[in-house]
Amino acid sequence: MAVKRVKKVRILSHQDILEKVLAALQSLECCEMISSDGQGFPGEEHAAPPPDRARSERSSNLESSIGDCRSLLRFLEPLYEEEGGMLERLLGPKPPVTLSELASLRSSTDLSDLATKARGLERRISEKRSETTMVANHIKLLEPLKDLDLPLWIVSRGTEKVTGVLGTVPTARKEELIDSFSSLVKEQGEVFVAAHGDKDAEVMAVLVFPRSIEREVLETASGAGFSKVDCPQGLEGKPGQEIARLVSLREDLAMDISSAEEEASRLALDVVPVVRKINDFLSVLSARRDAGLSGVFTEKVFALRFWIPAEKLDDLEKTLEPFMPLIDIHSEDPAPEDAPPIILDNPKWAVPFSPLTKLYGMPSYNGIDPTVLMAPFFFLFFGMCLGDGGYGLVMGAFFLFALVRYRLSGDTRNFFILLILGSVSTVLVGALTGSWLGDMVDVFGIFGPIRPLQDSLVLIRPMNDPITFLAISLALGVIQILFGIVIAMWDAFRKGDMMGAFADQGGWLALIVGILLWGASSFGVGGSTLILIGKILAAAGALTLVATQGRDKPGIVRKAVSGVLSLYNITSYLGDVLSYSRLLALGLATSAIAMIVNTLTGLVSGIPYVGWALAILIFFGGHLFSVVVNALGAFIHSLRLQYVEFFSKFYSGGGRVFEPLKLDTKYTRITGH
Repeated sequence: MAVKRVKKVRILSHQDILEKVLAALQSLECCEMISSDGQGFPGEEHAAPPPDRARSERSSNLESSIGDCRSLLRFLEPLYEEEGGMLERLLGPKPPVTLSELASLRSSTDLSDLATKARGLERRISEKRSETTMVANHIKLLEPLKDLDLPLWIVSRGTEKVTGVLGTVPTARKEELIDSFSSLVKEQGEVFVAAHGDKDAEVMAVLVFPRSIEREVLETASGAGFSKVDCPQGLEGKPGQEIARLVSLREDLAMDISSAEEEASRLALDVVPVVRKINDFLSVLSARRDAGLSGVFTEKVFALRFWIPAEKLDDLEKTLEPFMPLIDIHSEDPAPEDAPPIILDNPKWAVPFSPLTKLYGMPSYNGIDPTVLMAPFFFLFFGMCLGDGGYGLVMGAFFLFALVRYRLSGDTRNFFILLILGSVSTVLVGALTGSWLGDMVDVFGIFGPIRPLQDSLVLIRPMNDPITFLAISLALGVIQILFGIVIAMWDAFRKGDMMGAFADQGGWLALIVGILLWGASSFGVGGSTLILIGKILAAAGALTLVATQGRDKPGIVRKAVSGVLSLYNITSYLGDVLSYSRLLALGLATSAIAMIVNTLTGLVSGIPYVGWALAILIFFGGHLFSVVVNALGAFIHSLRLQYVEFFSKFYSGGGRVFEPLKLDTKYTRITGH
């Protein structure tokens, strides 16, 4: 429930060891650099980095190499055949390498030459594909004209006295075009109308006529609905001949493209694994360079500032011990105006739930980490929403296999453990509600021997007694909401806000608890003493709210009115409690879908010959679909109850995630220098 304490550190040293110091900090992986244009140390002046030709050249070469890597991977990765399946590629372990191995690989690889070769292949393929598209368009244009017994050069350029025009005309007006054209040119011209289907809205037509009357022909044809189409350059022969030539050209282009793609695939097979490793090495160097640029320089000295967890100060000093004669380290606590990064500090059992907090937003540096507070509720709510022991076993087995099979780390590992814990909760709830793949044990006789064991564990069946399960859900909602108010009250005490603690959280806590105790009498719970206590608490809470909720308003009347109106917020608490009815709704939905799958399985199993196959398909396919959909719903709605109903009572974010300088790689795992 805490946020780790951090220190602000300044390192002052000679420029000759800058690269070594940065490499040491990067290997430590717990230092977040502070930019030189941010908050500095008192009395320290900023200095512009002096011109350094060698450093500039190294940076330029680094950027050029990174550009070559990106270009190679962008073009060649889609052509590279990965080993293993999708899960293997996404979650599989990264090959271990050392920085020295990566440095040696980079020095022995001519990235520029590889990038030039790859760009040439990419350009060749792109040009050939573009040409193929153009050829296909030409063939499509000429296909209706394949019966035209005239060379196309008459249309494209004509002669001194004769020319032609290619175009389209609405099918319904083709006779009008023929008649108007024939009337104008008499026997001095020729009109060709392509064959067409009954449903074609337009038809291709070619008009050949004396050049001297070109303007009159175009005007007349336009009046008949004729639209001119430009004849592509390079088409000179008869349409049939040109189509044959273009088809042959398209085949040649396809062969050229296939040849270039095969060459690119061979190149990808050899190059991609190497370039991936080099890309990781360059990413490490780039991060190190950027960290150096965040510092302050003079002609001889550099100063770096960074945040580090307070517990890591000793590790920092040990790591930099070889440079101690040339280095000075100073650390201090964050100043009030600082915005230190946030590192969540939770017990091991709650760490898997930390991604949920990060997903919502990190707490402020002096705020409350809600991870521990929400973890038991999320664990329980997930199981209640999914609520089927069989589904819990299936989901747990899948994520446990992935966790054991693949080398997961960081929040990915935490998220998988979180889902395994959700599976455990689901199995427990399923056992207590008698749901194992719905009513599978009750429906299928083969499971008869284990039915007594199932029934011996059942405490409640939501499908038969939904009201009781709804009451449990709402009771849990009341408990979590009151818990949220108590946390807010404690936080106000911690910050010294006594008025807020008693007037705001204390008033609402007394009012809600009083109403609950008072209302319990309606169900025969408690005696007159409990009812009296409830009335007193409710009255005290209401009076406290009326007296204090308008304290920021000017004037007595406004204070009183605001205080009275604040009581209306009781409806929002009621709405929050009712939101927990989704625990019942989702649990019933899971059971209902599972029962439908089992019913359909039983119905089709009696079909002759194919019934057994259909039954297997429906049973496994239906339950697989159900577990995926309902697990997603259970996760989303359990999380919503935390974010909307619980966090709103006490939690305010505003923090930012700690992002240290580290050996961050995409394709490999760096194991040392």
